Amino acid sequence: MNTIGARAAIAVFALALSACGSPTSAVQPGAQENPMQNATRDRAAIVETIHNVARGADLRQWDAVRSAFAGRVVLDYGVPELLTPEEIVSRWQPLLSAFDSTQHAIRDEQVSFVDADLARVRSRFQAAHHLAGAAGGELWSLAGHYEHELARGASGWKVTRMRMIPGESTGNAALLERARERAGLAAPRAPEYRVEHVRFPSEGAALVGVLHLPARAREEGERLPAVAVLGSWTTVKEQMPSLYAQRLAAAGFAALTFDFRGFGESDGAPRHEESPARKIEDIRAAVAFLSAHPALDAGRLGLVGVCASSGYIAAEAADDPRVKSVVMVAPWLHDAALAASVYGGPEGVADRVRQGRDARARFAATGEVSHVPAVSTTDSSAAMVGQFDYYLDVRRGGIPQWGNRFAVMSWPGWLEFDALASAPRLRAPTLIVHSEEGAIPDGAKRFAAAMPAAPRVVWMAGTQFHFYDDPATVDRASQEAVGHLRATLAAR
Repeated sequence: MNTIGARAAIAVFALALSACGSPTSAVQPGAQENPMQNATRDRAAIVETIHNVARGADLRQWDAVRSAFAGRVVLDYGVPELLTPEEIVSRWQPLLSAFDSTQHAIRDEQVSFVDADLARVRSRFQAAHHLAGAAGGELWSLAGHYEHELARGASGWKVTRMRMIPGESTGNAALLERARERAGLAAPRAPEYRVEHVRFPSEGAALVGVLHLPARAREEGERLPAVAVLGSWTTVKEQMPSLYAQRLAAAGFAALTFDFRGFGESDGAPRHEESPARKIEDIRAAVAFLSAHPALDAGRLGLVGVCASSGYIAAEAADDPRVKSVVMVAPWLHDAALAASVYGGPEGVADRVRQGRDARARFAATGEVSHVPAVSTTDSSAAMVGQFDYYLDVRRGGIPQWGNRFAVMSWPGWLEFDALASAPRLRAPTLIVHSEEGAIPDGAKRFAAAMPAAPRVVWMAGTQFHFYDDPATVDRASQEAVGHLRATLAAR
């Protein structure tokens, strides 16, 4: 295509972008609004935010791009990454600026609301890239779909998740590499793992997960050993489970992370309910999914739990012979006595149980879910009160995808769950990695003592939160997990 033709094509895309890039609402701010009008305004604001990303990138208005994003964004152009707005711009700016022009036309936006402050959008896009004088053609066009998630905060709707699903590519696809060369950018490093985005059912709800697979090729017909990796209570897959799954995939295991019902990307209501019974059902559904996956070996399945999920995976493994190996990292394992020691004695437990039952009754009568912060330094009603930096720092675990919410109705199920009860029934080979500085180490000791066959127990240095995201601690714990899984999930 000659230069005039390329510019004409770009102009067509520019018109398409301008035609769909500035949605407006007929409802004026401050007017009396009904719920339908509120939804109309929200949809318009959500679509506008998505278009601001595309428009800002095409016009090289990088402040506008930054301002459209939340503090941490799951950016997924093949492998999901958790990035800050500045990190995204630092990648996009030199590459896109190396093209003479780009135009991203977004259309057919389908907006759905998870709740009043969380929305998901699926749309179609066509992106045109022009590089004058390039050998093989000056224009490359890529079509496909976007999936966005947005959360409403104090400054409006912000993008928290952005996934690009490529479709038809036309023109000179080598322009991407030519632009990278023009910008002086090194070729991207090959990842140590690849991913499959998966969905599987649990009790009628769809669970959304990411299956991390080793990047290196396997022998034809060889099936992988696989594990599901679960995190602390109230958390989502992008927090500590992702760090362990990446390391396990790099070591040769298929590693599944997923959001429990009512959390993250998964379906299910009430939202943010910490229900051990429901989560154990979801783990069983994950085992069924792994067992049926054609690339995985149903005879070599394990479970890895961090903190509270250790109790959940133990309960599942104790009753499911498909689970051949168990790893507990910094396990939180409580019974009634340990719960009382943490939550202000029997009176403190009883008060939270009463609050939870009242909230459950209100939900049954009205459908209203009572939420409190999962973590707060000032709100005494929060599930965790104190300087829990991991959860309060957006650069660590305080990511927008988590939401920092706790359904009050969770208290009875959580406090009355006996994580130690499964120990006498757990016969799968088990590794426990913990620290005396971690959360209730006595629970891990009592659990180990009650097992019919002694587990391997590794004591490390570090606080509970070191096991969540401190690189050295996560590396060491992952190495211990890899050694245990290799020994217990050996090829048949």
